Amino acid sequence: MADLHTRESAYASTRRRNLMLAVGFGAVSITLWLLWAKDIIYGTAFDHPLQLKLLHLVVFGVTGWLATHFWQNYRKTASGDTGVERSLDILSSLPDGYHVFSNLHVDGAFIGTVVVGRNGVFIINTKNHNGEITPSDDYEWTQKKVGRGGTEYTATLRNPVKQTKKQIYSMSQFLKKNNIRAWVDGIVYFTNPDLILNGTGDAYTNKGRSVLEFILDYPVRTPLDDSTVDRIVRLF
Repeated sequence: MADLHTRESAYASTRRRNLMLAVGFGAVSITLWLLWAKDIIYGTAFDHPLQLKLLHLVVFGVTGWLATHFWQNYRKTASGDTGVERSLDILSSLPDGYHVFSNLHVDGAFIGTVVVGRNGVFIINTKNHNGEITPSDDYEWTQKKVGRGGTEYTATLRNPVKQTKKQIYSMSQFLKKNNIRAWVDGIVYFTNPDLILNGTGDAYTNKGRSVLEFILDYPVRTPLDDSTVDRIVRLF
């Protein structure tokens, strides 16, 4: 079984902050709504000055909007972490001798998941998107999603394969700076089980088994020795 080296996501503190703000503003908004409901039930709605009622209305609207805004931001950051967690569940089944790292910062680049073994260093670019994605060689891919009202719409996302290539380059340069010669490659892993991925490719997949096969069957001319693997592990 692979050795897991996990660390807190770069978005963890932001996620907690968004959740606290969403709960706080939501509590204020709900409290105002309950006060209005009480006034309506007991017939005291017209006992308050007009200015106070207008102030309550403004505060209710603003806090409700802020609660929704921070809740949406919380869900976005939580989704990325969920993708990394799903990736770790799959990668933990790699055999002994492999090391799996999460949430690394390498020369300014954030990398969600990295695997180190005698046959190389592998970047697993995890994506937790939903909907339907159509890959292409363009800078952007097409993504079809369903809105809250049930209406389907089309959006775009940056080509994750190109993003992975940048991460591979950053990792390679980082290792070279530390006098380590190791082959670096990567694959995009769409972790959301509800995603529809149109097409297949060597550089992306939505199947955990394919990720494992990419690593285990990777051809390498000169395997890394144990001391080099240990150096990389200590470096990370």
